[in-house]
Parts: sequence; C-alpha cells; structure tokens
Amino acid sequence: MDTLPYTITHYTDENGLPQNSVKFIAPDDEGFLWLATENGLVRFEGDRFRNFNSSSRISYIYSNAGRNKLFARTDKREAIRVENGRTVKFTRNPNTEDDYEFLIYNDTAFVYPVNSLPNVFTDVIHPDHFLIPVDAYDYYMIGMDSIRFIRKKQEQYRFKYPIASPWKFFTLGDSLYQLTENGDVTFFDKDKPVNVIVRGDILHYPAYRSRKKHIQLYWNFVAEQLFFYLDERCYFVEALPDGSLGTTLVVEDFDFTQQSILSIYYTSFNKRVYLGSRSKGLFVFTWKQFHPFRTGEGKTDVYYAQAPFGDDSIVTPQGIVFDAHGKYSSLPLFNGVKGKYDNYSMQVDKEGNIWGKADSNIYKMNADCSEILWSRELHDVVKQLYADNAGRLWIGTHRSGLYYLSTKDENPVPLLYSAAIKDASYMQLENADTMWAGTEKGLFRIQISKNRIDTIAGLEEAYVRSVYIPRKDEVWITTYGNGFYLHHQKRLTPLPLDKLKYLAFAHCIIGDAYGYLWITTNKGLFKASRKDLLAYADWKQTLVYYFYYGKSQGFFTNEFNGGCQPCALTLRNGDISLPSLDGIVRFSPGTLNHELPVRKLFLDEVELDGYSLPAGDTISLPNNFLQFKLHISTPFFGDNYNTQIFYSLDGEGKDVWLPVESNRTISFSSMPSGTYRLRIRKINGFGANNFIEKTIVFKVALAWFETAWFRILVLGLLALSIVAYLRWRITSIQYKTHLLETRVSDRTRELKQALEYLQASENKLRKQTLMQQRLIAAITHDIKTPMKFLMLLSNNRNTGDKSAKAVYDALYKMYHLVENLIQYMKTHIKGERVVLEAVDLHDLLEEKAGIFRPIAAAREVEIFNNTEPGSKVMVNRQLLAVVMHNLLDNAVKYTTQGSIRMEAVHQGNEVCIKFIDTGIGMQPVLADWVNQYNATDTQVHNGIGLLIVIELLLLINGRLNVTANKDTGTTVSVILDINNSN
Repeated sequence: MDTLPYTITHYTDENGLPQNSVKFIAPDDEGFLWLATENGLVRFEGDRFRNFNSSSRISYIYSNAGRNKLFARTDKREAIRVENGRTVKFTRNPNTEDDYEFLIYNDTAFVYPVNSLPNVFTDVIHPDHFLIPVDAYDYYMIGMDSIRFIRKKQEQYRFKYPIASPWKFFTLGDSLYQLTENGDVTFFDKDKPVNVIVRGDILHYPAYRSRKKHIQLYWNFVAEQLFFYLDERCYFVEALPDGSLGTTLVVEDFDFTQQSILSIYYTSFNKRVYLGSRSKGLFVFTWKQFHPFRTGEGKTDVYYAQAPFGDDSIVTPQGIVFDAHGKYSSLPLFNGVKGKYDNYSMQVDKEGNIWGKADSNIYKMNADCSEILWSRELHDVVKQLYADNAGRLWIGTHRSGLYYLSTKDENPVPLLYSAAIKDASYMQLENADTMWAGTEKGLFRIQISKNRIDTIAGLEEAYVRSVYIPRKDEVWITTYGNGFYLHHQKRLTPLPLDKLKYLAFAHCIIGDAYGYLWITTNKGLFKASRKDLLAYADWKQTLVYYFYYGKSQGFFTNEFNGGCQPCALTLRNGDISLPSLDGIVRFSPGTLNHELPVRKLFLDEVELDGYSLPAGDTISLPNNFLQFKLHISTPFFGDNYNTQIFYSLDGEGKDVWLPVESNRTISFSSMPSGTYRLRIRKINGFGANNFIEKTIVFKVALAWFETAWFRILVLGLLALSIVAYLRWRITSIQYKTHLLETRVSDRTRELKQALEYLQASENKLRKQTLMQQRLIAAITHDIKTPMKFLMLLSNNRNTGDKSAKAVYDALYKMYHLVENLIQYMKTHIKGERVVLEAVDLHDLLEEKAGIFRPIAAAREVEIFNNTEPGSKVMVNRQLLAVVMHNLLDNAVKYTTQGSIRMEAVHQGNEVCIKFIDTGIGMQPVLADWVNQYNATDTQVHNGIGLLIVIELLLLINGRLNVTANKDTGTTVSVILDINNSN
C-alpha cells in the first residue's frame, strides 16, 4: 500500500461508524459531513462520528433553496433539519411538491425524486415520472418520452425526447445533462441536445475511448458534484467555462463494485475523497503530498548527508544519484573508496568539488564524481566537514580539535585552528569572520581572525544537531533531547515544544522562500512560521502553532535523520530535500497544502452524573453533583495532531490553559456554588492571536446551607442563642459575684487575724533583736574589753611563768571566739549588704599567722605563708578574716610537731586559699558534711566554728572543701568566686 498515491482510512461499526450503510454524504455550512445510514443521521467531524435519530432509517439528504441548510428524509416520512451542527426533527409531514423545501415527494402522481446516482431503488421502483432537481423550487420532470422544466410550479417548457433509462440524467448548476448509452455526454440547451466535449485526466487512460460506454455515474446533487467511474478509476467532473467537462483522477485501483460504493464526496483543496458503501462503511482517501525517493534495496535507503548534483539532482555518500522525479543511478567511483564513505558529511566547495570522509580519511572529488582529486588520512577520526564560502574546509575531529585547509590548493595541508573544540557536530558561517560550531557538549561562536572562541551559555551540556543561519544575528539551533533554540539579539531563547514534545529531539531546521521553517524529528516533520517564532522570542507572542506532517502524508517512515552535514538541502529551484531512515524526502514547499483547523467550536452534549442536559451557552447545575462533562467538537479532517484545543476556568481565579483530552471531553468534579466562565480556545493556525474562543457559563446552585432562608434561620437561632447565653452569663456572674463576696469577706477576716498575729510577732521579733543588739553591746563592753585587758596583763613572755602563759592563751582564744561570734551575729542581725574591698591575701594570711605562731611554736608547729605578695582579691575583708582565723585556729589545734602551709592561687574565675596541715586529720564523716553542706541540715558536727565559717563563706560567694592528705593531715580549701562577688 506504500506505493499508492494516497492513504486509505476505512471506517466501519468496529471503529466508530454506527452502521455500515452510507447511502448519502453531504457537507453542511459548519464544515461537518453528514451521512445517511440505516441507523439514523450520522455526523462525521474527521476523527469521530456522532449519531442522531438512531431510531430512523434515512432515505436521503437534500438542501433548501439557498443551499445553506440540509434536510434529511426518514423512512417514516419525517423531515430532519440540520442546524448549527445538530439536528431538529420536524413534526409536519408535507406530501406535495409545494413544500419541496422540506421534502421532494408526490405520492399521488407517482413522482420519484432523483437526487443521487447510483440510486438504491433503481431495480425496485417504477414511477411515472422522475424528478431531477435544480434547486428547491426548480426541477426537470423526466417522463417516458418527454422532458419538462418546472419553475415555482409553473412549466417553463417541454419537449419530446426518447428516454431509454431515467437513471442517466443529472444536473450541474441549473443545466441538465445525460450520459448516453455509448458513453458520450449530452447537454440540454433548453430543448436542444448538444454533445459535450470531455477533457482532462480521463483522456490519458488508454482504454477510455474503447470502454467509455461502461462509465458509471456517481452524482451527489446536495454537494453539486459529479464523478465518472471506469475500470477502477474515479474522476471528478466539473463544468468548464467553455461548456466542456473537465475530469480529474481522484481514486485509482479501487473496485467500487466490489465495495458496493453508493455515494462520493470530494474536497479539492486537500484532494480527499469520501466513499460511502451500501454495506461496508466509509472509505476516506487522502492523496499524499510527499513522495520520497528510495532504491528499494533495504539498508542502502537509510540516508544522511546529501549534495546537489548537476542541474536538479542530488547525490548521497552511498554514490546514489536521484533526479527530480526520483529516478536513481549509482556512481562507480564510490565503490572504490578505501573504507567506504560514512554518510555523515558531504560538502561542495566554491569550485564545485565535492568533499567526503571515511573514518580518518578525507576525500576531494570533482563535480561529477568521476575522479578523486586529493585524499589525506589524518591521525584522528574525522567527525564532520564544512566547506564555507571563503574557500576553507573545516574539519572537526574526535580528540585533536578543529582543523581547516584551503579548498583551492591542489595539495592542501590541514592546519590546527583550535584544540578546544572537539567532536564538532555542525558548523555554519554567520558572516565572513564569524562561525558557529556545535558539538556534543555545547555550542561555540568563533571569531576566526581573532582566534576567539565564546561558549554559548545555556547549551553547555546540549548535543547540538544542527545550526541554521538565514541572516545575521538569527541563529537557529536544534539539539537532541533539549528542543530547539533561537540566538537573537545576544540572547538565547528556548522555543516552545509541540504537545507530545516530538520537537525535543529536533534533527534539522531549514527555511523556505515562503516564511516557514521546516524541522525534522524522530516522529515526523514540523512546519512553523518564522515570524511567529521571532515574535515569541521577542515576547510579542505567547504561543506558536506547529503544523505536523506524518506518515499519512506519504513518508515511508516518520523517523528523519540528523547528525550529518548538511542535514537538509535547498536546491536551486527552491526544493527542499531531507534525509530519513527510509528514503529521501524531496518536495516543493510552495505546492504543499497545510490543512488548518479553522472551523468553529461546538458544544455537543452536556453530561451530569451520567444524564444528558440541554447544551447551551449557559448551563445550570445542582450543588451536589459528582461529575460534570462537556463534549465539544470541531470539524477537521486532517491529521488530528494539528488540532490544539485548550480550556481555562475563570471562576477559580486562575488563567491557566489546560489541553483538552483527545476524546474532546472536559470534566469537572463537584464544585462550590457560584458562577463559572469556561473559556475554550482552539488555535486556528499560524499568526499572532489566531484562535477561536467559545465561552460557556455554568452556574452551580447554592447548597441548602447557603440559601437565604437557611441563613435567616441561622441568624435567628444565633440571636436566640446569644440572648440565652447572655441571660445565663449574667446569672452565673451574679452567683459568682455573691460567692466571691463571701470568700473575700472570709479571707479579709483571716488576713486581719494574720495581720494581728504578724504585728504581735513583729513586736516580739523587734524586742528580740533589740535584746540581741544590747547583748552584743554588753558582751563587747562587759566581756570583750575586760578580757582584752586581762590578756594584755598576762602577756608577759619574759617572766617564763607557765601559768601566766596558759592564762594568756586561754584568754586569747576566748577573745577571738567572742570577736568571731560578734561579727557573725552582726552580719545576720543587721542584714547589711556586704562591702567589697581589695584585700591582699598575703598580708591577711600573714596577719593571722602572726597571731597563731606563738601558740603553734609551743606545739612545735611551724606556720608557712606561701602566698605571693600583692595577690589581691575583691572581697569583704572582715568576713574573710573571721574565716581565715577559724581555719588557722583549727589547723593549729589539731597539729603537733608538724607544719601548716598557707597558700592562695588564682584559678580562672576563682581564688583558692588552702590550709595544709600535718595534723591528725579530720574525721571522714565531718569532712563529708563540710563538702556536702546543705543549709537545711540541722545537724551540727563538733561545735559551731565550721558552721560559722561555711555560712560566712556563703555571704561572700565562697565555699569550703576538705580533702585528706596522702600521708597525714588535712587540706582545707576556701574557694572564692570572684566574678559573682557581691
């Protein structure tokens, strides 16, 4: 079937057609085709069918006076009108020719209207007259031996004419014709029969003259079309201005008799033929616009690079030459090339010589490829060749970089231009000094004279397949997997892809003389407006229309080839030649049609939860629906890939356009109440804002809880609730107020009693404090002073009186004990703030050592002060002195024949004052009590001296730590926190 000049699509009840009898085919003004079947009237929109009046058999289809409306006649004598892409059934049942606009029929006169040939009733009906229509009110009445012409019920003329068969008459326009028994055509100039000359394609059929008496008529009155069928060839017939009939071959090699063809419709723009069969459905013939060239030798028909050859031929690296009509021949020179050409590079230099490559070899051939003029093997694999118009051949290698040589030299020497550009995949000059080089890892712009190479940002990892530069500052780039781009005005713009993203793998891009760019992919050929793409890159246009050509247009395969240079050819006559995986696709861009989807959008059906609703521009919906569907349609008989329909729902506050599903259905699930505006937009083709938009408003009813009465009820209940709540709240507050008053009264009485108790306690405490202060004063005056006097009297160390010395020691201890007790009591009773001053620790320790050295000497104990002079700390001197005195006193008391060392050291934010003795040591229980002192502990160990020390240390942010020495004795450490001293 690939050799046929057209593609055939066969529709039956297995792929969409409701029933397999297609007796009439008629177009309407909206662009739909209507089919008369045994299962109702069927609308065909190009890729789907919609059945109307499926309960009726359709006898035939006809049009009204202006031919702007279609009508159908059912077997139940009903008239169906086609309007706006839908049907309306008439209840009136006219039965005379007075109502011809609605029905051509007259039972009483036995008149049979003939508005198509062949006719299904040829062998079963035998009326007295046959009515051959001209329009709604004009017709010819064919009798057994005469012809009459009737206009608005008035006979205009009649004449005698022998009639062998009434099924050979037809009209074109307002003229009556007859196909005679010998195959000639007669035109009736009123009552004068005139032989008609037949011209056109039918004359090219050699057997026409000998077999023309076998011509069959296919007449479609509604479409005003006539066809001749002869020997499996169908010709479209049209009246020419000179009165002759022209014929155009539209179908060949198709047996109408075997397929029971009854009706034909033809569209000349796209050369598409629709054939309706009595029992085998609908056949659609579309003439192919492309006719690829190939040899038919399998793998040799996989093509890449090409070069012009001769006047209008092309040559491939396989040595195959195709002329303009696809005839091919082979060049013997290519068979002797070492390693064979690798198909990926073929360049023609300024002198017309052809350059090719094979692995690491480069070849130069003369223009007719009869002789190899020069060859050279490089030390690296040659990836690509490019001959510029400045007489240079650029050579891209795998590892070494980019080379060039002079094409006009007889023995050229390749010179290294840059080692930075490796694996060049495509090269193209923009001007005499600027070249663009694509690689498998990006795109580079080369300023040749300056040896400057710029990397194009945004394509660093892209595999560049081709570069097309039609003019300065306009660089089109295709990539493998990343789409295609435009570099324009110093900016790289990624261009939009098609709906299935075939253009992501774009092999090649090339322009024609009509303002279009042609882009090859793995999935077919695309055509785009250069103006649209430039406008998109300049932010002047938001969408771009791509027209798609697929295999149905004549390609042997949809997979085109790239990775070669050149990836496409523009020949001198404007033809474009493209390589594919199966053949060379050569075509003239100006002769191709692009069938654009320019017809209107129609809302066919509205479906709500499985039930149909009336279709209109405004639709009312209940609130609690589950699914809402809109079925839309548009008549388009080309490749469905060229139809682009989108929708946007404005009621959601969005302006997002979503593609309509391939089944042309838009679905919504349950939606909140409100008014929504659905905009459906279909792109008509090339150009800015070239689209048709249909707006449908649908209103979702309010839910029961959103209605006015419900809101009034809720407001009423809310008001009552508020009143009830306020009353309850007031009652509750009054109760709580009374309860609070009672509690306040009780609490006031309790507080008054507590205040009286506190006042009594305060008076008692004041008296106690006064008594303690007087006691301290009495002790100071009556005990401390006499004791100091007695201590001075007994301090006679020179007498050697041991009794006096013992008295002195006892008095000395008692004096200092009293002194410490007084300081401790003053601190706690007065509660005064501790005053800090800079205390020299060496001097303070030396002062205390001087007091205890006589007593220590008597016990054969030496006291050492190891503290550095000038070692100062901010502390209350009086309280620290009491602590030092007590600790040194304890050390002397429990040490005999030994030593006591005092030392003060700074350790970060702390000062540690140690008393290290060699005495009997401290009991472990007492040491643990000191180290783990808790103010709540009421147990006192061994007197109140240590307790006084610990509590005084707390006042100056100090603490006490006791450790047993390794040999003998105890180390008592006073640790002061100098940061937190208060």
